[in-house]
Amino acid sequence: MSSSSSSSSPNIHHKTIWKPSWLSVESYGLIVVLLSAILYALAGAFVKLAHQVGHLPSTELVFSRGIFQGSLVVGGMYIERDEKGKRLLKKPFGSVAAARHLVMWRGLLGGAGFLLDYHCMAVLPLGDAITLMSLYPFLTIFLARIFLGEEIRSFHLLVTGVVITGAVCIAQPTFLFGGMPSPNFQTRLGYVTGILGSCCLASILILIRKAGKIGVHTLQLLLSWALCGTVFAIVIGPYEGLWLVPPTNEIWYYVGGVCAVGAGAHFLLNYAGKMAPAGLVSVVRASDILWAYACEILIFREEPNALTWVGVVLVLSSLLLIGLDKMSSSATPEEKRRSPLKKKSNSEIASGNGDMPDVTPEVVLGQDLETQPSGHVD
Repeated sequence: MSSSSSSSSPNIHHKTIWKPSWLSVESYGLIVVLLSAILYALAGAFVKLAHQVGHLPSTELVFSRGIFQGSLVVGGMYIERDEKGKRLLKKPFGSVAAARHLVMWRGLLGGAGFLLDYHCMAVLPLGDAITLMSLYPFLTIFLARIFLGEEIRSFHLLVTGVVITGAVCIAQPTFLFGGMPSPNFQTRLGYVTGILGSCCLASILILIRKAGKIGVHTLQLLLSWALCGTVFAIVIGPYEGLWLVPPTNEIWYYVGGVCAVGAGAHFLLNYAGKMAPAGLVSVVRASDILWAYACEILIFREEPNALTWVGVVLVLSSLLLIGLDKMSSSATPEEKRRSPLKKKSNSEIASGNGDMPDVTPEVVLGQDLETQPSGHVD
């Protein structure tokens, strides 16, 4: 391809559903990620209820959600069309090789992350597992610098440190606060899988951000996870226990909550994660430990201690700091009146510096990706 065509890369646009005109796309994306974190915590509460009351294995719940989410996504792909007027269902994993590779890795890492997190929670004290799985914001910041060229600001490191410290105070792991189980092969493997699970989640956030830059549709990312999650659940299901048909309406209600709320949270993360720098997305996403503990208090009558409240304050402080930073960096009215030709360049957007321009249609599929930066999937 000629150098002239390479220099004129097409714009990637995003649908911004119900976005106020005064809110930048990046800020809007972070708010939606926060909503997804709350829904993830609520879905986790439904998982716990289904497991405690109905004794349903977690793999059965993942299988149920995969089938539910996959059915909705296939229906959406039949309705949704690309810029050429073709249904997305005709090319459900992307129209070019770069998109298909990214979508494939998104599903595989999502399924692998589930396996790693499940094993970690099964063999370690819950506080240890949660702490290890909350390390991904630090990993995301550095991976985003390497693979996306996003700037590492001292502010990013500050809010990441605050949210992880808050997560530690809430989870109170035994390897820091005492009561650590006797070391053996299973526990050592549990610590390894917890760290690897964090690596998977950090990589997933990088892939989602990259997807927003090369024109991958949100529904394609969701379908990839639904397929891989369902397959992984079937493969490891026999090792967890017998799958059961929910015997009561109450348990069916919990399963429905897992499917509907979990699919909603998943959609919001994959949709909004393409709009903001991966490092900030990871910090906001990590606030789910706060909302999960709120569910523990309200639903399961958990009694918080003083250190728990310190963790709550720290997590809320990290979100407040991000909000204040976005407010201080908002464009002036004069900047908002700039014409499209004067908006930030594609190179500025790709580097993660500043907010993305306020544009409307969904990411364009099937465009000439040779003019976009080459995608690296790990």
